Amino acid sequence: MTGVGALGEFVTYYATLVFIMNPFGAAPIFLDIAGKLHPWERRRLANLVAAATAILLLLVALTGDLLLRLYMINLDEFRLAGGIVLIAIALHRLEGESRTMAPDPRDAALVPLAMPLLVGPATMTYVIVFSSQGGGAALFAAILAAVGTVWAILVASEAMLRVLGWSTMRILTRITSLFVAGVGAAMVHTALLHWGIAVK
Repeated sequence: MTGVGALGEFVTYYATLVFIMNPFGAAPIFLDIAGKLHPWERRRLANLVAAATAILLLLVALTGDLLLRLYMINLDEFRLAGGIVLIAIALHRLEGESRTMAPDPRDAALVPLAMPLLVGPATMTYVIVFSSQGGGAALFAAILAAVGTVWAILVASEAMLRVLGWSTMRILTRITSLFVAGVGAAMVHTALLHWGIAVK
């Protein structure tokens, strides 16, 4: 693979992961959970969320192909199911439905902030599909870069909400949801194409 090709793959993986994890939608929830904490505790919570998210995604990337073989699912079957999940989650976000939140912010780094808020079915599906078809170093680098972006937005979430406001953050969430739905539709189309059902 050429350097340009690898860079293109990295950018695609990175942008899609950021869209799916939706840090603009996660920021208000993070503040709802951690808003009463001291600023240094909020940053520490953001650090823990980022670390947990990175570890979960890297584990999924490393074990995705094994999981498919274990459950005797081929890549196109999983791609079709995953595309439907992505579309469903994008529609859920477009409707503006809320998520369940943990009562104690000090216990929220893993659940619900890292999982399922950031590493939910859609994120895991995307990582499994593209790790199984040879995402390699570009995918691993994109995971780390996307998690870094999420961390930066969580750390800056209070200032961002003060400047942009809740309405703008909700609009950004809906815009990214449209891209997520598009990725889901592309995955469904690819699976159907490989089965000879769809046309290019």
